[in-house]
Amino acid sequence: MSREAGAKTPRGPLARYREKRDFAVTPEPPPEAPPPPHPTPTARPLFMVHKHDASRLHYDLRLETGGVLASWAIPRGPSYDPADRRLAVETEDHPLAYGDFEGRIPEGEYGAGDSIIWDRGTYDTDPPGQFETMKRRGHLVLRLDGEKLQGRWHLVRTHGGAASGGKTEWLFFKGRDEHARSGYDVVEARPESVVSGRRVTRGPLRKSMRAAPHPAPLDLLIAVWPPMLAAPGSLRVIRDECYLLEAKYDGYRALAGVSGGRVALQSRNGRDLAARFPSLIAPLAAIEAAEAVLDGEVVSFDSDRVAHFQDLASGRGDLEYLAFDLLWLDGVDLRRRPIEERRDLLESVLANLPADSPVRLAERITAKGEAALQQALEAGLEGVIAKRCGSTYHQEGSRRSDDWLKLKLLHEQEFAIVGYLAMSGATDQLGALLVAVAEEGGFRYAGKVGTGYTAVMRRELVRLLDMDRLARPFPALRDPPRYRSARWVRPRHVASVCFSAWTREGRLRHPSFRGLRDDKSVEECVRESSGVALPG
Repeated sequence: MSREAGAKTPRGPLARYREKRDFAVTPEPPPEAPPPPHPTPTARPLFMVHKHDASRLHYDLRLETGGVLASWAIPRGPSYDPADRRLAVETEDHPLAYGDFEGRIPEGEYGAGDSIIWDRGTYDTDPPGQFETMKRRGHLVLRLDGEKLQGRWHLVRTHGGAASGGKTEWLFFKGRDEHARSGYDVVEARPESVVSGRRVTRGPLRKSMRAAPHPAPLDLLIAVWPPMLAAPGSLRVIRDECYLLEAKYDGYRALAGVSGGRVALQSRNGRDLAARFPSLIAPLAAIEAAEAVLDGEVVSFDSDRVAHFQDLASGRGDLEYLAFDLLWLDGVDLRRRPIEERRDLLESVLANLPADSPVRLAERITAKGEAALQQALEAGLEGVIAKRCGSTYHQEGSRRSDDWLKLKLLHEQEFAIVGYLAMSGATDQLGALLVAVAEEGGFRYAGKVGTGYTAVMRRELVRLLDMDRLARPFPALRDPPRYRSARWVRPRHVASVCFSAWTREGRLRHPSFRGLRDDKSVEECVRESSGVALPG
């Protein structure tokens, strides 16, 4: 979207750049934005190439000169073959701050679509310091020292000079030097951003997709159901094999379906969460896609950005939806795409949400091995999720996949509630929960949980559990404990419990109640591996 024709803007080398953009909408830097710090100690000017997925995918060569970035759009990108001369259309100068820009230009804006920094480095003319003279003559001889583009390159203005729309046409090609390589396609071989590592980009939303009828968001969720589950993992596996690491949050797993501005939000066992977390619906509807299915976690953070599961029930804390996967986008099922591509597209979908939006990307963990777990521990995370490099999103019933592994920093899991003990002298208050793990054909007692409750919780849990009281002295448990005052209940409710260790007898050591989980069933409460012990 261009600025209004009548708006008064200062003239100068960046006037055209300013006139084409609305900086209240686009994340691109305005002309007055300060330039980025020079990445090297040399005095050589900077160059960069943006891979820009606009109405057509192209590559924007930008050269620092005279306080701006002179720019050329190269539709097919650079070629290392000196005989392969690529069209380069001169465009408006850009501010130096654009050298750090990587993101998505919003729908309806000039150049809408993803733009990543495909290459960057320093350059000079050959001989040095002749940029303006060479440009006037129509032949720039450049020496590029980038991460992908190296050696001598030429920009030659064509005889006609003017393309449609009055833009000047040039030819960009490799000089014949030791870096020249015929038959090597650098665009195909090196598609990634040199800043973020992103490989996949997304253009503007097609008009046909915007205008098309869209299914109900719940139908999109049904099309990709059920959610993929993670298996317990070990430090050895993530140390020895290639895994991408993400933060593991203490919250509700939730899939979000967005279709034509409507939203469905469901837990991993199919419960409707839209009514329970209404503040997330409008922010999810604002993502830049006609149709999408996101996988993520509903989390409540305290003022130190530590997640607390129990706050999801009480309404305390700051509620957020942290997305970690994208399963469907604008009519395309993405589940068979590699995890890296799905993550790139997810970043694109969420790129232009407001900074204060409660819908965010789940945090990536860049450290490896023990350092990754230490980083997660210092951040107050529940653990780490490891996703195998190149893996797809697949569902195998209730079986968990070792393509996704969960490594817990705390000993914590879910247990079936099979009974409780009343507080001494106060029969309407809970003293301790009696919990069990599911095994083939029944449940095995795991221990009593007597801490972690508020006074209100103790009364509410008694009222809740009394509705499921059994009229017999012992439950259907293997090796049941002998508590004369125990009140046994049908195993319907799930408790999240934190504890220090398992005893040899299969009991919990130092357990503490964290909250009820209505997004999981008692049959899922199997004994899990313990948390990860950090060295030292």
